[in-house]
Amino acid sequence: MNERLLLVQPPHRRRELLGLLEGTSLQISTASDFREAQKKLNEETFDLLLADAELPDGSWRDLLQLNLRLHHPCEMIVCSPCGDEELWAEALQRGAYDLLVEPFSRQEVYRIIRSALDNRYIRRFTVPVAS
Repeated sequence: MNERLLLVQPPHRRRELLGLLEGTSLQISTASDFREAQKKLNEETFDLLLADAELPDGSWRDLLQLNLRLHHPCEMIVCSPCGDEELWAEALQRGAYDLLVEPFSRQEVYRIIRSALDNRYIRRFTVPVAS
């Protein structure tokens, strides 16, 4: 089964990631801003969400909150033009899976995406232990 990915980046910023993901088995949908992503997330189910740290009409924080409220939330990876330890720590604390920093390395992108998808798969089949 092909996993579904939603890439939320303005068109002029998404070319690099789309190029790196070309040829994978991922079914990729795109959104240019928070509103478009919100509409797609409410209408469709995704396995993974890659979101730019800054969107024209919101931020990754807004998108993460929306994602976490969904009936079937997906793993979310924040994409940023600069590697900032504070951003990475905040993203993880708020519930994002990881941070991808530009310039993107094909190996790093694949490693983080595969790890996030594996984590989602494992969590779907993990039954909480009653205390």
